[in-house]
Amino acid sequence: MKVAQVSISESVTQHIARRIIRGELAPGLALPGENELALEYDVSRTSVRNALQVLAAKGLISIQAKKRSTVNPREQWSLLDIDVLGWLSEGEVDAQLVEQLMVTRLIIEPDVAALAALNANGHDLAALEDALHLMRQGQTEAERALFEEGDLTFHQALLRATHNPFLQALGNALSAAMALSFRQTLEKDVRQTHGAVDEHFLLFEAIRLKQVDTARQQMRTILLNAAKKCIWQDRPEMFAHIL
Repeated sequence: MKVAQVSISESVTQHIARRIIRGELAPGLALPGENELALEYDVSRTSVRNALQVLAAKGLISIQAKKRSTVNPREQWSLLDIDVLGWLSEGEVDAQLVEQLMVTRLIIEPDVAALAALNANGHDLAALEDALHLMRQGQTEAERALFEEGDLTFHQALLRATHNPFLQALGNALSAAMALSFRQTLEKDVRQTHGAVDEHFLLFEAIRLKQVDTARQQMRTILLNAAKKCIWQDRPEMFAHIL
């Protein structure tokens, strides 16, 4: 198998990672040795070694001296790693992982919205408004990619509007997690998302008017309504005390 020469090590990394995430390489499985992988991918041992080190850093495999690398269970994957989230988003994500992702968003994002309501300046409001325009355009023109771009841009602008350096440092990982979540909860016909656009507009208005509690609650409403589309008809009892 000849790998594209754009970046040999990265190509090997991506191919093995996707096989792990699709379940073709099961947890606990010992991978072929470096020589075998080098032959399979028609690359050098150095490229294979670099690829395995990247996969290990992302928690997908474990490397032990003088032993073959083994595939890790999902619990050990670095699920906030941008690449891991990207590979996950390429296929069908199981319901349990989508649910846990939504729980994570419900824990974090309402307070992000509240902090944005406290700290947003004129530049932040303009960025949020531009993102809303993209969402509305995508909805009315049935352009799914445009709607997703606007949705993600809106939530990225919210993170920036907190003016919290720690949240902003988490921005790329949180954005990648949000993008994965959007793809699981967005209607197949994007023209049916007008309700979601209206909900985001209400959140924008709460932030513009510095209504902190309203912003927090509106973000909860947005997330819970998204979850109802493909995860929950009613919020599970087990989450009642935290969500």
